[in-house]
Formats: sequence, structure tokens, C-alpha cells
Amino acid sequence: ADRGTLASQLWPDALDGRAASSLRSAIARLGDGGREIVGSAPGGLVLHDAVAVDLRTARATAARLLEPRHGEPDDADISPAAVALFSADLLPDWFEAWLEPAAEEWRHLRVNALEAQSQALLARARLHEAAAAARRAIDVDPLRETAQRCLITVHVAAGNQSDALRAYEIYRTRLDREVGLEPTAMLTDLVSGLRPRATARRVG
Repeated sequence: ADRGTLASQLWPDALDGRAASSLRSAIARLGDGGREIVGSAPGGLVLHDAVAVDLRTARATAARLLEPRHGEPDDADISPAAVALFSADLLPDWFEAWLEPAAEEWRHLRVNALEAQSQALLARARLHEAAAAARRAIDVDPLRETAQRCLITVHVAAGNQSDALRAYEIYRTRLDREVGLEPTAMLTDLVSGLRPRATARRVG
């Protein structure tokens, strides 16, 4: 973290010089134990690698899920705890301009990871968990078709035709209302065979 940015966040009411001085004093008071947690880097401060950070863990998990060289994900990477890693925004109560690029990068990473988790869970026939991961991906980006496809595919695999149709119609309506688009043919084909047949009218 940049020292100036960190100082202004910790002491928002202080002048820049005073905030920087307070940061230096705080670092000096950390002692040996604190220096095992926080270290200096060019232009800022860093947490040492031994410190467990949710974001760091999530990035490592996402790399294993999304990079083909890692092969099939193991059970730990699709566990409920692993899915939960990708279920929250980055610092949701912070609205600083410097955070926006990191928050957008995290949003993109987490939705891709959640989709990958849903697909892996589906492949293991863990349908309830696969649907839950897909719904979390939809929560991140409701207009993202690949997330919707994950959920609809799970419903179809489970034999829940009405749920699949309902999910499709909710998405189609929202997509049209918000951006004036239609779902792609690929998504529509998933549910095209599920639509109720028209009942022939009796004559006589």
C-alpha cells in the first residue's frame, strides 16, 4: 500500500504531513512482532507472505480453477468455504477512487471463479452446491449470460424443467428491460425443448 494513501485513510482528519508522521510513529511502535507482519517496499508497505489474507487465498484458488495447466480442481477448491471466498465485494464500505480498479478486477475474477466452481460441482453431480455457486455468480453480475447458463444447466441436469424455464424468463425480461438485448441462441437452445406444447382445441 502506498504510504501516503495509507496515512490519509488511517488519519483522515490530519494534514498530510501530520498523517505521515503518525504512520511512521505507529510503524516504529510495532516492535519485532509487528515487523514480522508488515514490511517496507519501494513506495509503500506490504504484508509479509506468511500473513493469511482472504484476497490472497482467493486469487490462488481462482488460479487453480481457471488455469488449464492445473487440471481438474480438487475438492478443497470447490468446497463451501472456497465458494464463500468469492461471495463478497472488495472492501464494500469503501468508496475511494484508488480502489476502483482493484474492485473491478476482483469482480471479474470472482464471477469467473464462481462459474468454474459451479461447472466443477455439476460434473461431480453435486447439483445443489452447483446451483448455489451459479446463483452467487449471478449476484455478482445479473446480466452475465455465462452465469445464467450455469444455473439453467444445473436445473436441466436435475430435471427441474420449470425452474430452468423460470430462470431463463427472468433473465430474458431483465436483459430486455435494462439493455434492450435478447439472450443468445446458445442460451435459448438450452430451454427450447422445455416449453409446454400447445394444446389442440377440440372441435365439436
